[in-house]
Amino acid sequence: MTTQFPTGRGYVLAAATEAATAPTLYLYDVLGIDAFGGVLARQIVDDLAALGPVDALNVRINSSGGDVFEGIAVYNALRRFPGKVTVHIDGIAASIASLIAMAGDKTVISENAMVMVHRPWTAVMGDAEEMRRVAETLDKAWSAMLTTYQRRTGRRAATVAQKVTDAGGEWWMTAEEAVSEGFADAVTKPEKEAQVFGLHRFRKVPAQLAASAADAATPVPLAAPRVASIEAPRVVVPPRDGIPRAVRRRVVEVLRLGS
Repeated sequence: MTTQFPTGRGYVLAAATEAATAPTLYLYDVLGIDAFGGVLARQIVDDLAALGPVDALNVRINSSGGDVFEGIAVYNALRRFPGKVTVHIDGIAASIASLIAMAGDKTVISENAMVMVHRPWTAVMGDAEEMRRVAETLDKAWSAMLTTYQRRTGRRAATVAQKVTDAGGEWWMTAEEAVSEGFADAVTKPEKEAQVFGLHRFRKVPAQLAASAADAATPVPLAAPRVASIEAPRVVVPPRDGIPRAVRRRVVEVLRLGS
């Protein structure tokens, strides 16, 4: 059984095979729910638990980010994973996806891939008190992210924050720069099937990355193996008329705080 990523995005946890000696988590999607889909941290946690005891896990990332706290939960789940975790940045690890990339015992990046770090942002509506409350939450979320970057890269949190400021709010790194700055350990060969998506969310996309995304307007479907035996059991409840309340609530949460 295979799962196709016809638009270049999707999520799958594939069991080990003769060719891939460790299970592989393909995180080719946004964290949380958006208008086009997305993956929730709860699903990733359940699927990892369903793997049972394994010695190693590969994580392949091609994500433009998403919900801050969903991403932090995924990072923590990968850090708790009992086996050795190797993260591969295949196309882009931007926004909160760049923090998830820090969860690997080893992180490697394709030579044509990029990493982007920025402060969390959101859309909000309300009075002055509400604006101040949300601003305080964003500051705390940024502080939490900086702590993780500092631990992984060895750079001081203030140094990382200043890099973002000096870059105009979005710090884009090539593969070589990501290794130099401590965000990855090594550069690997290009990953041709990693189609970049979601760049419209950012203001300072490097020209070469924007061009590659334009070239991939009609992506070649990526097929990743999925084995039913590793899937965590779930209860599926048919939705009522219209959009289920839980989905509506999740959409509102994502709009309130994203990275």
